[in-house]
Amino acid sequence: MKTILLTNDDGFFSPGIQVLKEYLEEKYEVYIVAPDKERSAVSMGLTLNRPLRINKIKEKEYAIDGTPADCVNIAVQEILPRRPDFLVSGLNLGENLAEDIFYSGTVGAAFSGFLYDIPGLAVSMISDRGSYTQGGEYKLQEGARVTGRILAKLLQLSGLKAVFNVNIPYRGNGKIMVTAPGHKRYRPDIVENTDPRGRKYYWIGTGDPESIGGRGTDVWAIENGYITLSPLKYDLTNTEIMKELTGQFDET
Repeated sequence: MKTILLTNDDGFFSPGIQVLKEYLEEKYEVYIVAPDKERSAVSMGLTLNRPLRINKIKEKEYAIDGTPADCVNIAVQEILPRRPDFLVSGLNLGENLAEDIFYSGTVGAAFSGFLYDIPGLAVSMISDRGSYTQGGEYKLQEGARVTGRILAKLLQLSGLKAVFNVNIPYRGNGKIMVTAPGHKRYRPDIVENTDPRGRKYYWIGTGDPESIGGRGTDVWAIENGYITLSPLKYDLTNTEIMKELTGQFDET
């Protein structure tokens, strides 16, 4: 039986991870190691300046007072009896499209597992309120079924070791499209206010980002009702600029 490490950034008690666990454990050995509370938008951040505590909820289920990346590291090195065959991060309540992948704790957890050579699947849900909107209703059972379908196929293709980013629309056509990340142009709201002691503080919101991308990108696919499956990798090198710079800084 394959072993699956299940984590998220919405927290151990998020309904998304619980529904997914119930679905996957019918076929796999599933361990949950997740943050004890919401840790969204922390990417691959680690907790370095304080100790971390593990709370064993029950057999094969643990909550840790740290980030998703903390959870993955502790799970692989301290909790699981062996390296998992796959890491699944989700079900995240809210989308992770385009440049969201750089901020997302959901995707960050999957990349953290990939550092151990564990393939990862980051899965995000879009609510009935649509993109860029918090809250609303999520089809979590459908999300679990889609995740199981994709995971089974990826496990069959065992040579495809990568991080895969999935987004599932609320109203879709049920079809999966393999996509490249599109683009988002964020103009975050900066709210200025004053605390009870008269000191200014600022709160950063998401604003209303502009989506950019044609057919074959994740933003286009979601807008057209598809489930998106984007294979990701670490390589951020701008090869064109690298070629142009080659030889420009050679000291003689």
